[in-house]
Amino acid sequence: MNYKRCWIWLLSLVFLVFAVGFRGQRDVVVYIERDDFKSFSRIANSSIMNYSKRAAWNKVVPQVEEITIQSTADGSDQPALFYNSGSTEKKPLLLVLHSWSADYLQHFSIPYGVWAVENDWVFIHPDYRGPYVNPQATASELAIQDILDALEYAKQNANIDESRVYITGFSGGAMTTLIMVGRYPSLWTAAAAWVPVYDLPQWYETTRNATHNYASKIENSCGGPPLRGTEAYRECKRRSASTYLSNARGEPLKVYIATGIGDVFVPPGHSLQAFNDLARPQDRFGSKEIEYVNEHLQLPQHLRKDLFSEIFDDAGYTLLYQRSSSNVVLQIYDGNHDVIYNAGLSWLSRQRRKY
Repeated sequence: MNYKRCWIWLLSLVFLVFAVGFRGQRDVVVYIERDDFKSFSRIANSSIMNYSKRAAWNKVVPQVEEITIQSTADGSDQPALFYNSGSTEKKPLLLVLHSWSADYLQHFSIPYGVWAVENDWVFIHPDYRGPYVNPQATASELAIQDILDALEYAKQNANIDESRVYITGFSGGAMTTLIMVGRYPSLWTAAAAWVPVYDLPQWYETTRNATHNYASKIENSCGGPPLRGTEAYRECKRRSASTYLSNARGEPLKVYIATGIGDVFVPPGHSLQAFNDLARPQDRFGSKEIEYVNEHLQLPQHLRKDLFSEIFDDAGYTLLYQRSSSNVVLQIYDGNHDVIYNAGLSWLSRQRRKY
């Protein structure tokens, strides 16, 4: 009997060692190594921009395929990019939302495809009605349903680890990421939002006197200038993260928000307000602090800290500030309207949902 128990104990030990070792191996992520793929601004100046969008994807990550998904809202065929290695084990899902003026083929999402291939994640990049320039796009109900359809497509066509379902986006894509968080918090394990637009009417006030034409795109999307009291204002609020995000306060999903302190395109106060929607009352930023960062594009003296982040440093930025509360974390760096891909993706990779 003792001999038998000894063998059972030994076999259990071997299984435990194997299991721990295997799990540890899976948790090691492969970072994006190409220097010109480590931030949005670097890609903008990289040689990959000399290629057409489709050619760029084919050159860097030919494993990513173009697909079409039939909309369950209006029956139309909606394009998307999709990657699944075909391996049988359960894999994390990365759903990426393109930015305001782009579509599902945008160059700036290529690093996400690289990450998915290198780490054997499932990747899907829906078009969700393309650039935010008309009522059908810009977080419309059609666009939101396209994102949900893309999520369902990935689940039906890959072996997804349900404890690791991630969504991320940049700028306008970050706005819609936060909308998805607020409207469907149970669908996601974690979300990463880079320099998000938090509130469309508020952002309209920033853009209406700028030299670029984003104010007109907001007007086209919402049916006119979103001035308080108008139907266009109400329509823009229906397409804003500010309307939904607080629904996710205290929910099991985790949210990462990052902003550049020098961002004049989408002022950093948008990110601080988004953080406030999810944070505990004692951890929220005050209105004077938000006004200060928007006006001066720097942190108030009492918020300045001496931080160092190897990932931010590797992308050419300095991490200036970090605050966590409840299910949200905010990081502020010394840059403009940008993405530091490894920072957001490595944070996502550490998030698990417990059932």
